[in-house]
Amino acid sequence: MGTDPLGSPPRPVRCGHRRKRNRMNKATKGSLAAGAAVVLLLGGAGSYALWSDTETLPLGPISTGVLKLEPVAAGVWTDVSPIGPKTDPVTIGSFNLVPGDVLSYDATYRVDAEGNNLQATLVPDAASITYGTGISATEVTVALATTIGGQPIPNVLTSANNGNILTVKVLVTFNAGTELLVGQDTSVNLANFRVVLQQTRTNP
Repeated sequence: MGTDPLGSPPRPVRCGHRRKRNRMNKATKGSLAAGAAVVLLLGGAGSYALWSDTETLPLGPISTGVLKLEPVAAGVWTDVSPIGPKTDPVTIGSFNLVPGDVLSYDATYRVDAEGNNLQATLVPDAASITYGTGISATEVTVALATTIGGQPIPNVLTSANNGNILTVKVLVTFNAGTELLVGQDTSVNLANFRVVLQQTRTNP
């Protein structure tokens, strides 16, 4: 081994060792990555299949109920004003209501009500009444009076009423106390009047 001009021993050359260490680090990293890939593949392949069992429960089908009104006969208008003259028959398109008049619209429907815990009420939909200019529910009221077999319907309908025939009576009353020019030359539109058979959930 020679010496440098100053007589000192030559410094060791380390470049080769650094390259060797780098090669070892790369090999180690490659081995770790390969091992991780094997673990992932094993886990993803579901190789750890544990015991399980499946049983079919013979529950059977569950049916749903029914709640609706089916029309039986078309409605008929009649004049049931308590005092004074009456118009018979009533042609609603050409009838002009005046204070003291009471008109009745009667139609029949069948109740279809099926359901072990079914409860329902029948109510008018006030939002389906359209009052014209200068008239309101203060002057003309629209009320519902519904019967089954001539008797008022119960507050709550149930499956016991399935098949019952309802007589739906709508009473339109022009308040006899309406004065001056209130409610003249206008209209109350009932073309889209609705009754609602609505399911309820209440405690017995």
